[in-house]
Amino acid sequence: MTVRRGGTTILDGVDLALPAGRCTALLGANGCGKTTLSRALLGQVAVSAGEVRVLGETLGRTDVRRLRRRVGVVAPAVDPSGEMHVPGAVVDAELSATEAVCTGFFGTVGRYDRPGDGQIEAARATLDRVGLGHRRDAVFGRLSTGEQRRAVLARALVAGPELLILDEPTAGLDVLGRECMLATLDELLAGPRPPAVLLITHHVEELPAATHRVALMRDGHLHAVGPPDVVMTPEHLTATLGCPVYVQRRGSRYWLEVLPEARLSLLGGGGAGHVER
Repeated sequence: MTVRRGGTTILDGVDLALPAGRCTALLGANGCGKTTLSRALLGQVAVSAGEVRVLGETLGRTDVRRLRRRVGVVAPAVDPSGEMHVPGAVVDAELSATEAVCTGFFGTVGRYDRPGDGQIEAARATLDRVGLGHRRDAVFGRLSTGEQRRAVLARALVAGPELLILDEPTAGLDVLGRECMLATLDELLAGPRPPAVLLITHHVEELPAATHRVALMRDGHLHAVGPPDVVMTPEHLTATLGCPVYVQRRGSRYWLEVLPEARLSLLGGGGAGHVER
């Protein structure tokens, strides 16, 4: 698919398949088009060329509202001006954690539909699953950032989605919060009937151990797509991030370091170090 806004091409001929029951990580620098791709999957951004098929349905030829009920999302909320906000903003802050998770059954931000007893029990079980069972009656707006993020993940999971889109789900979290989130993902992917997962990030250390494929994006193009041990190389990541880096695998995770000799040019206006777009 290709996405253009005015005279600017945001995504240019992106061709990507997300295997069912597997985690595909989309990795790239800020501004490369990652979030636009996720919003195109949700029918929030119209494609200029090509087509988008989600769970067997072609966008533009199906009821998007019905399709979205089969998709779980953890992503920054977007207001009409296009500004991004924290993921916690996708639900009413005055709801309890359980009530917030129940909104995932209806695709609402507030308590506009009354959940049934079975849905309430499912919400509580899902909070247990993400390690928040002890906070199920707490007011959502009073949860910590990490707890809010896990509650939003529970909201995305409660209705049993077939596709789960995670747009920088660990952004702003401390180490404990990040590891709780990644452990939840690994457990989800190891369980029965896991969804297809699209994990969007710009930090290689945030790739869960269960990551099956990695797609590297730069300037709206896919630079490389394949298994992590093939794609996660210093050469590929240097080209993707626009900065000389070294990456290595330790156990089941990847860790990245900017090469010391590259740091001399990062603040000097050199092209290699300027990655913000």
